[in-house]
Amino acid sequence: MFVKEKRCHASITSRPTPARKRATVPTSTEIGGHMLEPSIKSWPYLERTPIPEPHTEPSKSRRPGHPRAPQHCTVGYGYYPDSHQRIPTLRLRGRWLEQLGFTIGSKLHIRMRNGELVVTVAPAE
Repeated sequence: MFVKEKRCHASITSRPTPARKRATVPTSTEIGGHMLEPSIKSWPYLERTPIPEPHTEPSKSRRPGHPRAPQHCTVGYGYYPDSHQRIPTLRLRGRWLEQLGFTIGSKLHIRMRNGELVVTVAPAE
């Protein structure tokens, strides 16, 4: 059994709609609203200078690899529970902490010494 599908249109006209006109392509002397001087020749394509290979001089020994920690940090703020008073907060994060022994869940010793904070991993009990 074949069922014919009905389609509803708001208005049906017998004449087809005109095709949209294409945008006119600018002439070779007019690009982006700027006139080009036809007597000026374009520059030839120049290849880029190749990237030099890294220096591998045996006289210069590389610095031993160690984790690169951030050099600067900004003191933020947090709140004590049930308090609306802001308190200074430091937040350090990164793989470099783990590489220095600050693993997830480790206990820390924090001491103040000459205006500095000294943070060390507490020995296992």
